[in-house]
Amino acid sequence: MATRYVLLTLAVHDEDLDLIMGVLSGYPIMGVEQGMDQITVCFEQNDWQEPYASAIPEEIASLGLHVAVITQGTEEDQNWNAEWEASIDPVVVNERIVIVPEWRAHEYNLPLTLNITPKMSFGTGHHATTRMMCKLTEQYVQADEKWIDVGTGTGVLAILAARLGASHVFAFDNNEWSIVNSRENIERNGVQDKISLQMSELQETALPPCDGLAANLYRHLVIPYASVFIASVKPGGIILVSGILKYDFDEVAEPFVERGCLVEESLAETEWCAIAFRTPSAGMAS
Repeated sequence: MATRYVLLTLAVHDEDLDLIMGVLSGYPIMGVEQGMDQITVCFEQNDWQEPYASAIPEEIASLGLHVAVITQGTEEDQNWNAEWEASIDPVVVNERIVIVPEWRAHEYNLPLTLNITPKMSFGTGHHATTRMMCKLTEQYVQADEKWIDVGTGTGVLAILAARLGASHVFAFDNNEWSIVNSRENIERNGVQDKISLQMSELQETALPPCDGLAANLYRHLVIPYASVFIASVKPGGIILVSGILKYDFDEVAEPFVERGCLVEESLAETEWCAIAFRTPSAGMAS
């Protein structure tokens, strides 16, 4: 029997997504699809409880955030996948990088053609933060370096780092669906010998020493883990962060700069930004 899913679509403000994702983390969700000022939350029907339809928006509203239920419905597994596939177009990041689902991979021959079939994991390339992180990853990953991809989603940044010549990438996520999807994508791109994949929570993960770290998360996760990220990256290494609204730039940068990091550069697209930090050199590290 085909798996059935319950899809709950909510009208929200993009700038509230970090807090909303915190609320949703307390529910047994399969994934979240983000649109413009709306999200669709997916549950397996066996995990869905009807009170969630009111409890979720009520909990979000209790934080003083705007929320409204747009639709609630069910989808068969086959229908959901077909509709999802039809909605995923290739994303040309720049003249070298394209993120493309496997059924359209034959249409592109760019040097860094990333075969990413997303299912419902974050990181399809359609969100500004993923595109910006891809651009920064391309710029800063050097051959034979070791990198960490925090919250890997579809695995796109880990795969890109490996394709750029990183000798090893440690990638992890706390979402089982993302781990399954990223493992598939890693194998599709033939870089499984360069990437170690782990399912774990950030607060429970021992980050290995590395040359660079990419964290496409949310403000409320980046800020408290600034010191952890810095400690894992070699002196003079690179930390790339996004999932940040441009209005929060200073707040996010503060804990890194206070610990001696330099803002190497930043990118902005629509309401979002991405930041590249250079960790303090050995002589400056505290």
